[in-house]
Amino acid sequence: MNLQQLRYVIALAEVQSFTKAAEGLFVVQSALSQQVRKLEDELGVQLFERTTRSVSLTPAGESLLPLFQQVLAGVDQIKIDAQAMSGIIAGRLTVGIMEVPSENLDVAALMATFHARYPDVRVTLRSGGSDLLVNAIRDRKLDVAIVGSNAVAAGQLVFIPLFVEPLVAVLSAQQPLATQSSVSLRELADLPFIDFPPGYGLRHETDRGFTHLPRGVAFEVTRVEEVIQFARKNLGVALLPESVARSRADGDRDLAILPLRNADLHRQVHLVTPAGAGSAACRAFVRCVTEHVGQGTR
Repeated sequence: MNLQQLRYVIALAEVQSFTKAAEGLFVVQSALSQQVRKLEDELGVQLFERTTRSVSLTPAGESLLPLFQQVLAGVDQIKIDAQAMSGIIAGRLTVGIMEVPSENLDVAALMATFHARYPDVRVTLRSGGSDLLVNAIRDRKLDVAIVGSNAVAAGQLVFIPLFVEPLVAVLSAQQPLATQSSVSLRELADLPFIDFPPGYGLRHETDRGFTHLPRGVAFEVTRVEEVIQFARKNLGVALLPESVARSRADGDRDLAILPLRNADLHRQVHLVTPAGAGSAACRAFVRCVTEHVGQGTR
């Protein structure tokens, strides 16, 4: 058994095609097929079901694939940690990030700083809802994530608080409530809502505020820009972090931004990492983020 064979198996499992796997690995198809077969013979189990049209993992292959991935990840980690011991931080870093306004966290500036300090680290960005990103950290599909989750999960993850801000109401200037200086949740409950789907941090917090007040969610969207556009068309009201609302809607004559009255709703932004030391690149990124946010709050 060798590492090359494990890489072949993982690549084949991902694309389910000998041709595509060989192309991605820059090897001839016959060599890939031969090495996979050798590994199967050595292990004494069949890893793949092969037909003239498809390739798929057998139950044995599905059971062993996570172990193959762990072995390769461990080897890669040895290389990265060895480089870190010699003062070199390199490797790959996969970062999950929700939508955050540049007033609080300028992602482009953050990445520019990180790349300038650690040019040998390759960064991949992934976006999504907070629950999705937290689960991806737990499943080791992400190295680190910036999420808007107020709920801090215990155990396998470390949550580092970055900043907190209140939620405000964003609604059409045509709404009678728009003439007020503030608005209560009870007043808002009579209006249709534009909200994020379940699994997003803001949806968790808004649902918490309306635990004892019935409200109707007319539209579920996944982008702040859609929230703003729908509110501008008077399709409903939305609750957004104040910095997000101000950056997108301040000065827009078609919209009103109102603070909430007698309601403590906010968004807590966390940096999430797996428990444990993590890779040198991950630790370096955590330092850059906390430094960047600290500078922005001075």
